[in-house]
Amino acid sequence: MGVAGRGAAMSREGKVAIVTGANSGIGKESARQLVAKGVHVVLACRSQDKADAAAAEIGVLERVEAKTAMTVMLLDTSKMASVKSFAAAFLAKFERLDVLVHNAGTGYVVRDLRTTEDGLEAFFQTNYLGPFLLSKLMLEVLKKSSGRVVCVSSIEHWEGSYDFQKATAKTGAQSYPTSKLMLMLHAFELRKRHGVLAVVVNPGGVSSDIWRFLRGWKKTVFENIVAPTVLLTPEQGCQTTVYAATAAAESFQDGPVYLSPYRQWSVCPRRSDFLNFYSGPAQAASDPRALDESRWRELWEFSEEKAKPFL
Repeated sequence: MGVAGRGAAMSREGKVAIVTGANSGIGKESARQLVAKGVHVVLACRSQDKADAAAAEIGVLERVEAKTAMTVMLLDTSKMASVKSFAAAFLAKFERLDVLVHNAGTGYVVRDLRTTEDGLEAFFQTNYLGPFLLSKLMLEVLKKSSGRVVCVSSIEHWEGSYDFQKATAKTGAQSYPTSKLMLMLHAFELRKRHGVLAVVVNPGGVSSDIWRFLRGWKKTVFENIVAPTVLLTPEQGCQTTVYAATAAAESFQDGPVYLSPYRQWSVCPRRSDFLNFYSGPAQAASDPRALDESRWRELWEFSEEKAKPFL
């Protein structure tokens, strides 16, 4: 516990949020803006050093005492033992949870690591099943706190597969988009099944740490052409997350809720959700297939079976 501070005290005095993957990119910017709004933020990250550095930076930028405004706790969603350990540590320290932001994830997995130490496909576990397990472990404190869950999905959910068994058996072209689609369906079913407010957000195409795997000419083209002309900044990319985390619950009375930073064209919602100009967070149309409630239930039951050995 590095810059971690009086988490238990904060849980009685004000709102508490968990932001996974909060040491860089959209996650760090989301954490910063929540801290600016007076929320005590738990930076749930894989690296203690990077999370400590992020908390210190946020403290300086927002002119707050990092040790009282934030708590750093270790979490690696690619390891089920880490998810369980994090949940136990959080529940021992805090009495409430107002917002759980499932932000952590990966956009690239090297060939040798495409099966996790738990024997699961890496995108599936890191981006989805780890967060699914965390939602389950936090369910009671979320209900007690009238808390909400924010799932950071992606424009690529449109490309995801609804054949969950096949898509998670082996890493392939649909592995990443399917994991983001699963986060969406998880949020929709979580709200229906347990009555917990759950909102899905598309941060947009963002110039963030998720592109760190690029090398050579691809990196040069990305940094000099793609990022500055097409992609959003982390400050823009976090806006859907922050809005979902802080807007009045009445704003999301009619579910399921999907937020996008792009103004969609009704005649072509899919394409305009991929390639458009930033206009700020607003409710948008998701893949129509994602609104099939039987798919929500199917994924939940599939996930329960996959997570059972780790409970």
